[in-house]
Amino acid sequence: MGKGGRMLSGVGGGGVGNGGIAGSGIFGMFGTVIQCKSEDNSIYCSIMKLFNLLIIFVVFIIIMYVIYTFISSSYTKKGR
Repeated sequence: MGKGGRMLSGVGGGGVGNGGIAGSGIFGMFGTVIQCKSEDNSIYCSIMKLFNLLIIFVVFIIIMYVIYTFISSSYTKKGR
């Protein structure tokens, strides 16, 4: 796609070039969506990448806890 072009989205095409759901910038992922280039070593990009890893770690722990409670409750129901 050329510079300044429009991104196609959906069947009708003609979406906004921001990306995300309906051009809102929300991509449906956990954490933040950082758009820093790989060679960018600024403090902002470094902090935001670390913050993103923290959010992903917390979400992973929550998912594991929910799975654990579901499995443990199903074993206690079978034991009764």
